[in-house]
Amino acid sequence: MADLYEQITPPQQRKAPSGQWKLLVLLAIGLILLLLCIVPVARILGHQYGYKRFVSALSTQTYQCYYQDNLRAEVDGTSLRITGDNAYVVYNAISALGPGKLPGNPPQETPDAVLYYGDEAMMKLWSVALSQADRRPSGVYVEFDGPEGDFSYIINGKDMSYFSAALSPEKNPAWEE
Repeated sequence: MADLYEQITPPQQRKAPSGQWKLLVLLAIGLILLLLCIVPVARILGHQYGYKRFVSALSTQTYQCYYQDNLRAEVDGTSLRITGDNAYVVYNAISALGPGKLPGNPPQETPDAVLYYGDEAMMKLWSVALSQADRRPSGVYVEFDGPEGDFSYIINGKDMSYFSAALSPEKNPAWEE
């Protein structure tokens, strides 16, 4: 029993428990909250920056196609030579409607329209259903592959019928090589 009493430390000689673990827990919680605030903002800013680069590249491609008359579109199995004015209808709609929504995975179906900007760039357009929270029941999924980079997003301000008017066989001649 004598050994048992020697192992007990008197209250005045005991060390107070360290508060380091509490500090580490608070620091971890603060870091998680900071990340939860920064990541969505960074993603949106990255989307905005990518959209500006995309519109700049699309502007360059549209300008070149306007003067070279080499914008080809595949719409409903038909190959069309898109006129310069209709090329600008597509460009103006995309630039005026803004960056739209962040995209998910591209649709697995065949695109409703594929635009070939000479040999340099390609844009695919799909009609997609939007969520019930959006103003419209459908929008347009845009995927652009160009020399300056790739970009995709969802236009929720217009549906595919707006673009179909500018990409119709009635307003554009057939592509003949």
